[in-house]
Amino acid sequence: MRKTDVEREIKTMTENKMSEYKTTIMQVSIHHEKVNPVFGHGNTYVSVDDESGGPFLVIEQHDDDGGEHGKLRFEYEEFVAVAEAAKMLMHQMYIEQAAQE
Repeated sequence: MRKTDVEREIKTMTENKMSEYKTTIMQVSIHHEKVNPVFGHGNTYVSVDDESGGPFLVIEQHDDDGGEHGKLRFEYEEFVAVAEAAKMLMHQMYIEQAAQE
């Protein structure tokens, strides 16, 4: 089936409202281009979880040997602060590196 055929079929299904199902993205895989996104070594997975206390982000990464893995959990507001801190550090390192050149 060509891409346009698939797009047409999806549009038809959406317009007909054949069901009451909804699509929600719950996890994203960050991986190297040539690595399997599902079980590739070194992949990072960002997902949404909720244990009855409200949603939070989970960042999980498996080591390259497929053994141990690490998992971090952040409330949404906390993640924004962590991301800003990471940006600040990256910017600072870039400025220091440029000053040395």
